[in-house]
Amino acid sequence: MKIKKSDLTSVIQWIDVQLSKDDRFPLDQQGASSKTSKKHLKALKAWRKCSNNIKEVREWCDEWLDQKYADKLAQALEQTKAHKADHVIKLTEEAHDLLLMLADKHDLSPSQLIVKHLSPKA
Repeated sequence: MKIKKSDLTSVIQWIDVQLSKDDRFPLDQQGASSKTSKKHLKALKAWRKCSNNIKEVREWCDEWLDQKYADKLAQALEQTKAHKADHVIKLTEEAHDLLLMLADKHDLSPSQLIVKHLSPKA
């Protein structure tokens, strides 16, 4: 998978979130079989050994991400680029954590969540 050095932080964050919330990630298999769980654990262990090195992250993605998840990662990177911060705002740590949790729950970026919920209805 082609990952730019400038995308490294976003890729690492996306993979960390996916590993923590999806027991099937990075394997697109239906159901929660013991075989799927073992593969998930292998992927998780391999990820933990991976440093924040672009080469190692690319290799992990090439080895572990199937096409479905590779496409989802590419889409997430595009959304991140589309919502680059124009302005910096300061939040308390609690507000930041709540915003990230809610955005993740709705599968949106924090900026998308704010715009969606605070935009005047037409």
